Amino acid sequence: MMPFVIRDLDYDSLKLSTVPQKIGIAATKLLGAALLLIMFFMEFLKDETSTSWILVLSFVSVVTGLFVVCSKTGRNKYYTAFWVEGLPIFWLLLWVLTG
Repeated sequence: MMPFVIRDLDYDSLKLSTVPQKIGIAATKLLGAALLLIMFFMEFLKDETSTSWILVLSFVSVVTGLFVVCSKTGRNKYYTAFWVEGLPIFWLLLWVLTG
């Protein structure tokens, strides 16, 4: 979600009160990275995990983090519409291939 709200910052009404409008772009990127880390480490709270799943989750988390860090206002629509939207499909493919 973070790349989308950062991209649309110039077009969003101030009444929307989006995360980047409230805390700024840099803090929004840090929040996105922190949430990714929390998601990753919560995986270890499960009763059963596999090495292959941890590797897939690590890879997807790094790629997602790069997309969040590289987000900026006015970004090309294909960046978010294709690459960022395609991450769940990529994640599913990796999960199926390693499963």
